[in-house]
Amino acid sequence: MSQGQRPLSPHLEVYKPLSGSFTSILHRAMNAALFGGMVVLAVWLASVATGGQLYALVNDLLSSFIGRIALVGWTFAVLYSSAQWTRHFFWDMGYGFELETAKKTGVFGLVFAVVSTLAIWSSVIMRSGS
Repeated sequence: MSQGQRPLSPHLEVYKPLSGSFTSILHRAMNAALFGGMVVLAVWLASVATGGQLYALVNDLLSSFIGRIALVGWTFAVLYSSAQWTRHFFWDMGYGFELETAKKTGVFGLVFAVVSTLAIWSSVIMRSGS
């Protein structure tokens, strides 16, 4: 068999999406979002230390509609990644490898992150009145 006739490696388009692949891809995406959130946090902390116009600008950006959407997204990313880290911690100890358990804990992590994010931001909105 020549080099040009070798079969290609399977790709995402070849396989039926499974809950495990979805949670894995989502976990990677949330880690990328967390990196962006850490950059924003560093900028916000620098603006707090500097004060004045820079703080007002960053505060206005984070208080805007887009800023709040980003904050909600970062909240979800933190909670989802925390659930997945906990899941992986139990895997490191040898628990939760059974197929049904792995599926249930993956779905639980997603549900936990959604419900917790909604609870946190509902509380924030109710307290701020906006």
